[in-house]
Amino acid sequence: MAGKPTCLVCQKEMVRGFLIDLGHMNTIAMPRWCEGEPEASFWSGEAKRAQVKEGVKVVAFRCPECEALRLYAPSAE
Repeated sequence: MAGKPTCLVCQKEMVRGFLIDLGHMNTIAMPRWCEGEPEASFWSGEAKRAQVKEGVKVVAFRCPECEALRLYAPSAE
C-alpha cells in the first residue's frame, strides 16, 4: 500500500480509519468505521496475545463521496 488510495468507484482520495466491533460477551454488533488511528485503552483489548503477535492490523479507508471501504493489511506501518 503506497500513500493514500483513491476510490475505485469515483476516483476521490480516501480517508484512513479503522473498524471496531462494539459487541461484548454474547452480544453481536455490526462493525463500525472510525476515522483516524485507534488509541490504546486499559479497558479494551484487541485479541489474545498469541493472535495479536501473529496477525496483521487492518487499515480501512473510506471514500467521502460514495462511502465505499477499502481494507488493507500492511505488513509494516
